[in-house]
Amino acid sequence: MRCPCDFSRFFTLSVCILMTWVAARAVNLPEIAATPRQVALDLTIYDGVLGPGWQDYSWATHKLGDKSFVFQTHPSLQFTPDSWKGLYLHHAAFNTEGFTALSLWLNGGQAGGQKIAVCVVDASGKFGVKVDLAKNIIGGRIPPNKWTLAIIPLSRMNAQNKLITGVSFQDSSGAAQFPIYLCDIRLVGRKPRAPAPYTVDVDTARDAKTISPLIYGMASAPAVYLKDLRLGLNRWGGNPSTRYNWEKGNCWSAAGDWEFRNGNYGAVSAEARKPSGVADQFVEGNRAAGVASLLTIPTIGWVAKDDNNESRSLNVPAIGGAPVSPGSEAIVGYDPAQNQQRTSIRSVARKGKPFVDPPDLTDGVVYQDEWVHHLVSKFGQAGKGGVQFYAMDNEADIWDTTHRDVHPVAMSYDQMLSMFMVYSRAVKAVDANAQITGPVSWGWTGYYHSPRDRNRWNERPDRKAHGDIPFIPWFLSAVQKRDKLAGSRSLDVLDFHYYPQANGVYTGQTDPQIQALRLRSVRALWDPTYTDESWIAEPVMLLPRMKDWVARNYPGTRLGLTEWNFGADSTMNGGLAVADCLGVFGREGLYLANYWTAPTVGSPGYFAFRIFRNADGKGRGFGDKSVRAISNVPDDISSYAAVDSTTGEPTVLLINKQPDRDAIITLHIRHSKPVSMAGLYRYDASDITSIQHLRDIIITQGTLRLKLPAYSITLLRMR
Repeated sequence: MRCPCDFSRFFTLSVCILMTWVAARAVNLPEIAATPRQVALDLTIYDGVLGPGWQDYSWATHKLGDKSFVFQTHPSLQFTPDSWKGLYLHHAAFNTEGFTALSLWLNGGQAGGQKIAVCVVDASGKFGVKVDLAKNIIGGRIPPNKWTLAIIPLSRMNAQNKLITGVSFQDSSGAAQFPIYLCDIRLVGRKPRAPAPYTVDVDTARDAKTISPLIYGMASAPAVYLKDLRLGLNRWGGNPSTRYNWEKGNCWSAAGDWEFRNGNYGAVSAEARKPSGVADQFVEGNRAAGVASLLTIPTIGWVAKDDNNESRSLNVPAIGGAPVSPGSEAIVGYDPAQNQQRTSIRSVARKGKPFVDPPDLTDGVVYQDEWVHHLVSKFGQAGKGGVQFYAMDNEADIWDTTHRDVHPVAMSYDQMLSMFMVYSRAVKAVDANAQITGPVSWGWTGYYHSPRDRNRWNERPDRKAHGDIPFIPWFLSAVQKRDKLAGSRSLDVLDFHYYPQANGVYTGQTDPQIQALRLRSVRALWDPTYTDESWIAEPVMLLPRMKDWVARNYPGTRLGLTEWNFGADSTMNGGLAVADCLGVFGREGLYLANYWTAPTVGSPGYFAFRIFRNADGKGRGFGDKSVRAISNVPDDISSYAAVDSTTGEPTVLLINKQPDRDAIITLHIRHSKPVSMAGLYRYDASDITSIQHLRDIIITQGTLRLKLPAYSITLLRMR
């Protein structure tokens, strides 16, 4: 059925009637009902189709896009309430701040009178306070064959200023009811914000610390990136690196990323097929550009025996688990022996006898210390131009998923420690100056648990067997004790990965809610007041947390974030997130970082790196000594400052994170010497193909005023 009236006029009329009815019952109505509706500021949940970022998690009989009852040309959402079943419209966690009510139009169909409970779902997946839908419409009963407006104040559902992940409509009768039809479901009440008086205060005498050039790193970045972006570090890593056969030069296993097949990723030249062939080319390219190399040493015990795509593991289980007996490589229902022989060759840490170069390809074993010997022979030791960093493999805490064909056993605390010590000592024995990184954890659960605790987080048997100490601090303490006995370090860099866990962020969704969430999610890197808007649902404060664990358990260990990515780097929104992260890394004193993998040339993510490292195309960008910069509204304007040690001059980088609003800022600069001019470099949506060098700005008595376009990155180089 089609609503016979004009919606815009009917909405205002219905609100007036609803206000009168509610007033007669002394019930507070949400503010949206008393003012003209700001439709552009509403958050659409369903309006004939699901709104951007919304997903259907319903468990009741229902139909999206039902045309038997149509509201203002929009198909309805048909829902048959029965036996406590319900609709659940899900979204990545977001904050309801600014919204005052849930608004929807409903039609009782042929019967009416349905009993429906409405609630929101919080960030942990818990269903909240349930509200009777009928009590939020005129008459207190859902009418048949008629479209009726319902406005439910969020306060009634205890949902104001809360992180939520969806809205539920559930049968509250426990019995079969006739279908009901819903449409134009929205969160409403948000008002336009008045422009803020933005200020940024910079003081070059405070909070000074050197910015490591190694934070400007990527993974497998080609030559054009190394020079144009002046990268500090290039990483040879990722899942295939766990099973790289250096003796064959071009052999990997894609493992769970692609059908557990071996391959060469297109590296088929004669040079690539030499021992360490592709790896040597990688290191040579980095050396030519003056970029440090980080190589991953396989520690899993098996590497690809060839580069034949037909060499693949078969009958691999869906996931690994505990060993069938202590020390066994098998799990219940699966022994990896056949697949190990089918695809792989044994790999060990130490040869235990004289190295040879080229290696013996007939002995049936690949020796990792012999690879390091080859690299030192070819490029020199780490302190003399050779490979500077070696990672002890990659994400061993999820091998039982990624590499479960050959290593289905979930690693324990003790196994991850033992493996690290054996391989790290083997590398250091060949190149004592090399810096070793580990344990290369995948992310949040890996910081706190071993895989033996997976899906038993509350019981956490492996963690409790180790004093109930989270894995990373336990690992640091255990390594320190062993290093103290040995009289030398085996761990130089605490190596961990981080990807935002909120739905849609890393995966690159670009609806307005996810874009705003992506920019907020950067706060997880540093802000103890920011509750992560994902299943984590607590402050991550990643870098301060890791610093604290290091200080308490192995002082002097540096921090390396060797995989990070906040998604959508081909968009301005994603580019702003990249720039914000780079600013945080410098300010927080991170030692090294590698983006995963590399943004497309000419994309906003690419230019985010470039404005820091080579804004003018001549090697000048953001400074290399971080100093204090404070924005009075950091949710809107991110600010970072640094002194260029070659000139002694301040640089300031400003990010306007508002998608549709320019910002006028007043910037105050305190510096040891007066500055009177600022060179201005900008990257924004007006030209996403280049960084614009704009007219210089005059600085008067340490102050300048500047307009920052919406969604923009601005670099000031002062003199």
